[in-house]
Amino acid sequence: MKRNLTTILALLLVLVFGLNGLALAENTSDYHDLIPDVAYIDDGDANHTLDVYGSKEKSEPTKTVVEVHGGGFIGGNKTTNTDHSIVFADAGYVVVTPDYSKIPRGVSFPDVIRELFTVYQWVADHAEEYNIDTNNIFLSGDSAGGYYVLISMAIMHDPALQEYFGVTLPPYEFSGYVTTCPGADTWAMRDDFGEDKKGPAAYTANTIGADILMDDELMSHLDLFNCTDPSVFEGLYMMTTPGDTTTGAAVLKFDAYLTEHGVDHILKSYDSVENNLIHVFNISHTDWVESIQANQDEIDFMESLLK
Repeated sequence: MKRNLTTILALLLVLVFGLNGLALAENTSDYHDLIPDVAYIDDGDANHTLDVYGSKEKSEPTKTVVEVHGGGFIGGNKTTNTDHSIVFADAGYVVVTPDYSKIPRGVSFPDVIRELFTVYQWVADHAEEYNIDTNNIFLSGDSAGGYYVLISMAIMHDPALQEYFGVTLPPYEFSGYVTTCPGADTWAMRDDFGEDKKGPAAYTANTIGADILMDDELMSHLDLFNCTDPSVFEGLYMMTTPGDTTTGAAVLKFDAYLTEHGVDHILKSYDSVENNLIHVFNISHTDWVESIQANQDEIDFMESLLK
């Protein structure tokens, strides 16, 4: 029975988040420049570990990406983004890919946000050890991880949010923020909640639960459209595809919101050429011709901001 439930959850995650909802099959140990399972909180919890790509062969401070995996807030893990992290590492970046706690499993959004800010501080504390250039650190994420990038961007620039979530800023500023198919509209999850609601999005909302989704104070602080001044998202990079039925509408809504408020940002949208593009296609299928272009565009964006 337990195996059946696990299989059902896995299938639901594939339906909602594409292959990004699961750990990809590739064994990360096959990659030659990987330091796996480094604890950023020393408590024995696998959710509080991270992988470092592209560091062992560096001998001087190197441009770095912190990459936050997706999984609908309820699933996925740091190996979900293995192939994408390797794309960044092969482009000359040190890549720090953290795991984090999944909701609800005894935690809520503020707990995860505090975990991620612990990661950001860990990067600063271990910069010399892992050849990280703290003048050139980028924050990247997809799907739910893309949301965590967006809320981190807001918190980095808003003292009221820093106080609410109980975080301390790292001693550096991110050079840029890159989001792939981000789940930009957390408030909309309420529309998918309820016993009468069906489908993958409803499964996600009902898994997160009423205690979280119906907490008005919490949800208002998570709502990117209202929790802060839109100017904090100046310079944001987003990407999507018309085939994204998971977060595509939310990305376009957030793009329109930023445009309406005169916030300079980039939105890239990719059409199918040789493959049927879906949610986070460039994460789960890095070898597709469309993914190669999309990932190169992300790299070019970061390269344009290097100091």
